[in-house]
Amino acid sequence: MQESVQERDTGIKKRRKGGTSGTTSSQTKTTEGDVYKNVIEFEEAEATARDPDTDMELFNETCNEIRQIMEEIAQLKAKNVGANNEQVLEEIAEKRIQASLLFVVLKKLNRLEKFRTKTSRDTLNREKQQVDSYHLQLQNLLYEILHLKKEVTKCLQFKSKDEEIDLVPVEDFYKEAPQSLSRPDVTENDSHQLKLARLEWELEQRKQLAAMCHKLQAAKETVAKEIQTKRERLENLTPRLKSILEVTKPLQDYLGLPLDKIRRQHQAAYHLPKPLYVLYVQADAYREACDSLLTVAVNGDEEEAKSLKQSLDDTAAAEESDSDQEDSGDRQKRHHRKLSRTDRMEERKKRLLLRHPLTVEITIKLRDNNCIVLSFYYLVHLHIVTVKTRVILTQAVHGISAGDLIAPNNILTALFPYDLGLDSPNVANHYQLQSVGLEEFATYIPELGIPFIWAQRIAGLDFMGARATEMMGRDNQEASGALEPQTAVSQASMESVMRAIRNRLKARVALCRQVQALEAGVVSVPHALRGNFPPKIITTMSNWQPISWDDFRVAPQTQNLVRSQAVTRADTFYKALLIRGTARLLALIGVKSDYPKTPTVLPTT
Repeated sequence: MQESVQERDTGIKKRRKGGTSGTTSSQTKTTEGDVYKNVIEFEEAEATARDPDTDMELFNETCNEIRQIMEEIAQLKAKNVGANNEQVLEEIAEKRIQASLLFVVLKKLNRLEKFRTKTSRDTLNREKQQVDSYHLQLQNLLYEILHLKKEVTKCLQFKSKDEEIDLVPVEDFYKEAPQSLSRPDVTENDSHQLKLARLEWELEQRKQLAAMCHKLQAAKETVAKEIQTKRERLENLTPRLKSILEVTKPLQDYLGLPLDKIRRQHQAAYHLPKPLYVLYVQADAYREACDSLLTVAVNGDEEEAKSLKQSLDDTAAAEESDSDQEDSGDRQKRHHRKLSRTDRMEERKKRLLLRHPLTVEITIKLRDNNCIVLSFYYLVHLHIVTVKTRVILTQAVHGISAGDLIAPNNILTALFPYDLGLDSPNVANHYQLQSVGLEEFATYIPELGIPFIWAQRIAGLDFMGARATEMMGRDNQEASGALEPQTAVSQASMESVMRAIRNRLKARVALCRQVQALEAGVVSVPHALRGNFPPKIITTMSNWQPISWDDFRVAPQTQNLVRSQAVTRADTFYKALLIRGTARLLALIGVKSDYPKTPTVLPTT
């Protein structure tokens, strides 16, 4: 093996000498770049000419020889550790030289392999480019074929404009068209000439219709000018009529005919929601027929009511379209900014508690000019009517106890039995409030108003009737229709409700004055009744104050009254302390909400 390596080294040296002698004999000067280029070209040619398999075998043999030389060097070093043997050192140096020459052979083989790899890649890329070129040409050809097929299809499916014209039948054509145009001797035997003749006849007919259209258009313009002239006259007449109405206002006021005010009220009532509209119409009819001291008015912003109605209509239309376009809507929502959960919940709460901007205000006046003002509101999404009250007295009320009797939240409580107004009469509202995280409806009464049952009935809403309809097994459409305002329901309740409110106001005003006099200590006994009282007063009332329902019901002496429901939360409660010498009498007084119809409850200790 060493001999083969030496022979290979000798052959390499000879080639180097031969190349040097050839260069010397040629006596030409070459630059460093030319030498490098020549070497590269030579090695490329050599890599192409040599057999790769032979180089592979040579590579394996060279690696084995290097491995063997390394082992021999290791053995020589292991045998002569610490000795200074020149022969061994020379032998080791010779082995190193041989190994170095073998590394040169490996580098030579590596360069040749790199050239072969580069040549293979270049060849592969050329072939790929050629294949891509052929593929592109094929695609172009296929595209041209497809385009030609489409053009052929278009040509085959082409329809002339005359095919879209609905021509008169052939029989009618021969009957109506003149002989010069129909030419029966020619067209009966030639379908093409028949088609042309029928088209010419169609053209003549259209020309005649066009002339008639122009004539009618001119007549239309003349009539439009007359209409415009009359409209201008009417518009000019409007300011004159307004000025006449302005001049006649004093006469209207003197005769009690406020025509302008009534007209404005009717225009505003047109924009009311249905329940409030029924309430307005029935209350106004009751005023005109039965109660001249009652007044009805519509208050609020009409423009805001119009915009609210438009927004509700748009929302309903959008919900209907969303059911048909649910998929497309989901895709669009991804591109919009998402609101936070808190913002969405607040928006839902605000929307659920939305009030209609228009209200119906009913003022019930007494003979002494004391009056109560009822403002009726409609909750758009809860579909109920609420009421806020305001009492206007001719004489001011002093004292806390007396003031509580005519407080807006107390004066109409239990106007009818069990109608406290603490819960919504619409059962569906409970679940609607829960869905948006709201508490009971009573929490929002100061803001929205009190949903008394009698307020629903005079507005034509009968929720109890709706529940009864559902229990009787009617279909859903009929059950939902019962929630629509009904004129008959309002007519049946209007008179009784107005009388009950008037009587309640009279009783509360009288009771308020009595309590006010009691607080001031200036109670006067009628002359006819003075004989029933002792001439000398020996008992005094040292304390008089209102108390709450919770304080009243927890007292030991009121337990029997609470259990028997002789008193309820709707009543008004007071505490009085009477002193006679060393004796003290504590009285808990419960004034019924319908006093004096029901007597006062008076437990004492």
